Amino acid sequence: MTRAWRDEFAAFAERKTREAIAAVTPPYATEFVSPQPGMIAIGDSWSASLFDGAFYVTEPREKGRPACSLVFVQTADGNTGATDPGSLGGGDTDKHVVYEGLSRAAADAVLVGANTMRDDQLMFSVWHPELVDLRRSLGLPRHPAQVVATLAGLDLARSLIFNIDSVPVFLLTSEFGAQRMKGMAADRPWIRLIAVASSNQLEAALVALRPHGIGRISCVGGRTLATALLAQQLIDDVYVTTAPHLGGEPNTRIVLDPVASRVLRKHGTGPESGVVFEHFQLSRAELTATEAIEKAVNTE
Repeated sequence: MTRAWRDEFAAFAERKTREAIAAVTPPYATEFVSPQPGMIAIGDSWSASLFDGAFYVTEPREKGRPACSLVFVQTADGNTGATDPGSLGGGDTDKHVVYEGLSRAAADAVLVGANTMRDDQLMFSVWHPELVDLRRSLGLPRHPAQVVATLAGLDLARSLIFNIDSVPVFLLTSEFGAQRMKGMAADRPWIRLIAVASSNQLEAALVALRPHGIGRISCVGGRTLATALLAQQLIDDVYVTTAPHLGGEPNTRIVLDPVASRVLRKHGTGPESGVVFEHFQLSRAELTATEAIEKAVNTE
């Protein structure tokens, strides 16, 4: 890691931390909570005061693939696509307490697709000091490992995420992508390449992460990767925040396949009134996130 990258990362981390501390995060209020068997509660007094209780994660299986969650924001009409995800209207509590907070606090790794890497200045972690302390209390490293799915390969010399020698990176890629990145990865011993036979066979790649100490993964998309993970039934928990307004890129719904049970439902307060946060544990059913929420409300 050169001094230039080290300075760049220090500036990035300082900015993210400053933004998290300064954000106004009105608390959520709980409407329903019913954790399922095999779930554990995480949180502390600070997070509980804003999230209105514990945040639940599925315990990883003893063997096989890691426990995987998917976290995203959708508009009231179910769209998830936007150049700036903040424009979807999920609010700062979702961004700083859930998305860059509780959904990653207990994660060994964060998984993203290549299309999410629009900005070279990216690294996926928790930033608020209270959430940093929560990760530390769970015995986890300061930052989760970074897992990037890219079939075509990426220029590893360009992006911050690939040049922080203290944070392991795993690249899930094709044989072609692996050959393209082989030389650049060799110069970065903290990066490992994991070959994927096809985008329809992601489970083997996730299983290959287990020997590296990765038992729980937070998946943040984009939509192509999220859809593939759901279609291959590789997601255990879905954390979805629904904004009160219409918008987003048309026809960018994420289909939850399958959906079994709602673990909890919360709503925003104050300036974030109308925001709804839901946690679903998955089983066999095919519903959009919006339809799943409507079904849960109607069967309460």
